[in-house]
Amino acid sequence: MPGRFRSFDVVARDYDKTRVIPDAQLKSIAKICSETSKVDRKGLFLDAGVGTGRFAVPLARIAPGRVVGIDISLEMMGMIAPKDPQGNLLLLSGDLLRLPFPDRSIRGVLAVHILHIIEDWKTVLDELWRVIEPGGVLILGTELGGRSVLTDFYFERARARRVLVENIGATGSAPALNYLRQRSQTGRPAASVELLSTPSLTWKRLMPVEETLSILERSTFTQMWDVPVDQHREIFQETKDYAIRTFKDLSRSEILKAQFVMHAVRWPKA
Repeated sequence: MPGRFRSFDVVARDYDKTRVIPDAQLKSIAKICSETSKVDRKGLFLDAGVGTGRFAVPLARIAPGRVVGIDISLEMMGMIAPKDPQGNLLLLSGDLLRLPFPDRSIRGVLAVHILHIIEDWKTVLDELWRVIEPGGVLILGTELGGRSVLTDFYFERARARRVLVENIGATGSAPALNYLRQRSQTGRPAASVELLSTPSLTWKRLMPVEETLSILERSTFTQMWDVPVDQHREIFQETKDYAIRTFKDLSRSEILKAQFVMHAVRWPKA
């Protein structure tokens, strides 16, 4: 794979613990994807960077057409089978920089939390542009909030020590949306951008402090992977001490508030 990227192989078993979205919201996201793409029984919907199947599995249960998930990480996709015992989801091992699909063959595409870990993210968007059929749609999803104060504390300490690695790709939806607006000015009629998020895509959940500390200790987040071991141990101990001061009892839980934001970029048929 040309260019730099981050593989989640090493944290595949922990990934879902760090990206928790309640079932009700996952079903809402799936419904929005199906209705927005208007995929029919003969159509294809692609989850680009399917990971552990958080979005593709519920979508494959309700979408009239075929849902395909593609990812470069076999370990991440290995987490999908227990969630999809009926095999509704078709999985492909592949590179988002070279999608194995003909031009204009996909009705809808979903991309969530993938562009920030690929240095050549514009080429990924070019490939998605290439495979989406006229009238098709690219849905960009971003989860906002939902992060523990302990995670923020760790990141602040690591950043102050200059050992925290920043994202190598596009952070958030804005860079991708801006690029797609510019990209759509050549080769096709201009794309339209629509905000799809609804109040149903906000939620609160309880997160045990002990579980957050466990996740941090194992360096589960991508930005932590390059923190030197000795520095990580010191920063983690500072974070644990902060947790004790803040929560007193580590068996307590935080209330985390989060929101899932979706934008649809659609290309007209003519």
